[in-house]
Amino acid sequence: MLIILSSDAQIHDPQNLTRPSTLFRLELAGTPAGPNLRLGSILLFLFLTSACGKIGEPLPPLIRIPQPIVDLAARQQGGEVILGWTLPHLNTDGSTATTLASMEIYRMIGDPSPDAEAAPAVGDSDPWRVLRTEPAQGREETGSVRDLLDGQDLSEVLGKELSYAVKVFNRKGQSAGLSNIATLRLQPVPHSPGRPSLNPAEEFVEISWEPSSTNIDGSPVAAGAAFNLYRTSSERSSAASPLNSTPVAGTSYRDGSARLGESYVYRVRAVLVTDRGQVESRDSEEASLFHRDVYPPEPPRRLTLVVGRGFLSLAWFPNSESDLAGYHVFRRQGRNELQRITATPTQRTSYEDRDLLKGLVHAYRVTAVDRAGNQSSYSNVVSDTLE
Repeated sequence: MLIILSSDAQIHDPQNLTRPSTLFRLELAGTPAGPNLRLGSILLFLFLTSACGKIGEPLPPLIRIPQPIVDLAARQQGGEVILGWTLPHLNTDGSTATTLASMEIYRMIGDPSPDAEAAPAVGDSDPWRVLRTEPAQGREETGSVRDLLDGQDLSEVLGKELSYAVKVFNRKGQSAGLSNIATLRLQPVPHSPGRPSLNPAEEFVEISWEPSSTNIDGSPVAAGAAFNLYRTSSERSSAASPLNSTPVAGTSYRDGSARLGESYVYRVRAVLVTDRGQVESRDSEEASLFHRDVYPPEPPRRLTLVVGRGFLSLAWFPNSESDLAGYHVFRRQGRNELQRITATPTQRTSYEDRDLLKGLVHAYRVTAVDRAGNQSSYSNVVSDTLE
C-alpha cells in the first residue's frame, strides 16, 4: 500500500480572520479516500506543526545597577574640600553602565583617628549626613565637587577628620552600595598669596608674588612657607599639576617653558607640608599674559664679498634662532641711500648681485628676520667696485 501526501485541499477560517492555510491530504494509492483518512491527515498536520518549535522558560528581568565608585579622593584647598572620582563604566552584571542617573555624597566630621590608615565605617548612624545629591549622567568619566563647609564654624572643624563616601544610582533609584571612603584632616593653611606680577623675557617669564602673613585660622604663617604655581591657556581652565616639580621656597619663579606668541594665565597657591602630604591654599588672583614676540634675531655674522665676472657675491654665517624667517640684503651704490634689494626674506646665506653699475662702489649689509616680523640690526659692511 502506497501513502501519498498531496496539498490540493484547503481549510478556511470560518470568520475570515486568517489567510487560507494549506493542509496535506493523506491518500492510499488506488483506494477511495474516506472520513478516516481525512481525520488522519488532520492529525498528521497537527503533529508536523507542533514539532516546529518549543516555548522555553521565562527569563528573569535585566537589572542594570552601576558598580560602586572605587577611586573617591579628597583634598583640602584653603578652607574647602575638593572631591574627585571616576564614574563606573560597568554594571554589576558586567554590562555597560548606560543608566547612571544620580549620586549621593556623604560626609562625617569626627575626631582624628589614632590609626591614619583606618577608614571609619559608613552606616546610618548620626555622624554620617547626606551632603548633597549630584547628577551622574555618565557623559563625563571623571567628576568633582567642592565642599565649601557651609554652615560649619571653621574654628570648630579645623583639626577634625572629615570622611566622605558616595553612592551611584540608576534611573530606577537602585544602587550597588557605597564607594571607598576618603578621609583627611582639615589643616590651618595660609591664606592665598597676592596676585602674581609677570615680567616676560625672550627665554622665560618671571613670576613674583607677595605671600600671606596669616593662616585661615588667624594664626601667623610659619617661616619658610612654600608655593606652587599653576599655568593654563585660558581663564576658565584649571591645571592638574603645578609648573614646579617641587614646592618653591622663595617668592619668584622663572617659567622657562613659556613660548613666544602664546597666551597664559598664572595662579599661585601656598603649600603646607604635613605628615599626610601637601595641603594647598586657595588660588591667588590670576594674572594673564600674551607672551608677545618683540625680540629680534641676532645680526648675521662675518659677511664677506667676492668679485666675479659681472657680479658681486655675498656670503655670511647662518643664524641659530628657531623662529628665523630669513635674511634681507641691503645695498648702497655710490653716494645713493642704502636700499633693500630682497623683496622677501631669502632662506639662503649667500646672494649674487648682477644689477650693478660699473665704476661705482657697491656697499652691502645684511639683516636677519624672524617669523614675527622682528628684524635684527645690520651686519658688518662689505664693499667693492665692479670694473
